[in-house]
Amino acid sequence: MTSSAPNTLRIGDLEVLSVFDGAAKVPATAAYQMGPPGTKGGDDADWEPHRDLLDDGTVEFVFGGFVIRGAGDRVLLVDGGIGAVEEPPHGMNGGQLLASLAAADLSADDVTDVLFTHLHFDHIGWASTDGVPVFPRATYRCDVRDWDHFVGSDNFATERLRPVEDRLETWDGDTTIAPGIDARLCAGHTPGSTLIVLSSGEQRAMLLGDVVHCAVELLDDEWGGVADVDPDMAQRARNALARELEGTDVPVAAAHFPGLKFGRVLSGRGRRQWVFD
Repeated sequence: MTSSAPNTLRIGDLEVLSVFDGAAKVPATAAYQMGPPGTKGGDDADWEPHRDLLDDGTVEFVFGGFVIRGAGDRVLLVDGGIGAVEEPPHGMNGGQLLASLAAADLSADDVTDVLFTHLHFDHIGWASTDGVPVFPRATYRCDVRDWDHFVGSDNFATERLRPVEDRLETWDGDTTIAPGIDARLCAGHTPGSTLIVLSSGEQRAMLLGDVVHCAVELLDDEWGGVADVDPDMAQRARNALARELEGTDVPVAAAHFPGLKFGRVLSGRGRRQWVFD
């Protein structure tokens, strides 16, 4: 597996390209003070061993998605950013995803599948605009648990997703989306929170959605989470994932990692280490 560009990863026949929509910098402790009681991240001292993951005391949360090419003639977009929102909450600015696609010589018409790892607002913003699907040729896909949880009860999700309902296909648990592209249920952050597992030949990679927001969550089992629907379940899911990844050399990227870059969980020196590719 080799990176041919800062935001591109090749996994055998598959190519993954990150597409930027926006970003926000959040004080590190503030971001994690919403975690379950007794978990780490809410105090400055918790961050001392992990200062390399901070930017002047802040965590950078990027918004956007990933394009996957190489599965036949399909072009798959994983997650859809915040979109063009007039007053985005918490300074979470978006709106650049279509321009990022254009920079990769792709248009909305080229996208054949839109996969949502879950249905929080910052992942579905480009599902539709003014009641019209943004990706006119695409089939939209998500876990049925998230559709049932959000659509109809969450105003933003309902507004953005009802216009694509007639082209929606849901999955229910683990499933294959396309050759070498599998969805794997990892519930907790939301009821249908999903990992996307990429494989080609002997090579493998993962897109983590919001199972993890910052790489620190893969390094310390006592770390908290961000905006989890079921915090205890989400923490168990993160910890199991960290143990699965440790020392395997499998590259992973989460939906909010800086630069939407891939990295790996390494073993050594008494604790897990993180390195960006």
